Amino acid sequence: MPDRISTRNRILRAARKAFAERGRDGVSMSEIAREAGVQKALIYYYFPSKEDLFYEVWQYSLDELEEHVFAEASNESIYLKKLKKLLRSYINFITSRDEVRKIMERERANIASQPESTWSKVRDRYDVLRKKISSVIDGAKREDKIPEDVDSEDAADLIINAINTAHDSSGLESIGDIIWRGLVNQDE
Repeated sequence: MPDRISTRNRILRAARKAFAERGRDGVSMSEIAREAGVQKALIYYYFPSKEDLFYEVWQYSLDELEEHVFAEASNESIYLKKLKKLLRSYINFITSRDEVRKIMERERANIASQPESTWSKVRDRYDVLRKKISSVIDGAKREDKIPEDVDSEDAADLIINAINTAHDSSGLESIGDIIWRGLVNQDE
């Protein structure tokens, strides 16, 4: 069983690298097989289609992101501190995982514009992340640290989109500060 898991993960890592470099539509399953060091048929054994493989790469990447972002924040009981840690961890993750950032930046436009049936699983997975972030924002609102009229889901979208689509990772700290100042009550 460990060999099957490591083969599957090797395929996922190769696909993530290829999708990050050339986009989902710019890479073939043959190229991914070559990068992973496996036969193309073996990819289809694990992933019935390129769309399924892309979804798994997206899932794998978001799982990694969530684990990193929420690990430190989960130990915090004060929501405002939790939100600050979440922002810092998110920025740290994106700046240290270039492949994930490139996939998210490149493919977000495709996700929004594709037919419902094609990308619904990817959008659903994205919504899980958005809801987790919005629940932290809701908690800070209950503590009167964020104005009540701030829409938590819109704020979560702002955080995700601003951080994921920053063209220069050196500006992410500034983006985080701008988001923070825009969300949090001025006396905090």
